[in-house]
Amino acid sequence: MKQSVSYVCLVGHEKEDIPINVVRDFDLMDDGDPTTPSMFSCEKCGVEMYPEYYKGIHGIEYKISDIR
Repeated sequence: MKQSVSYVCLVGHEKEDIPINVVRDFDLMDDGDPTTPSMFSCEKCGVEMYPEYYKGIHGIEYKISDIR
């Protein structure tokens, strides 16, 4: 099983691998809209990053191709 989720900066297109357990923990703590994945900020520019592919704890699949 993959141990991390690749996140892509929505502006600079930088990639960062976030450990799967961190993403899942954020997913569990998030009381917000389940159609929006856990987001992280790009270390280079501070803009939100979107998962390249992640299937959330609610069974929803998030793909960068869905928003580009």
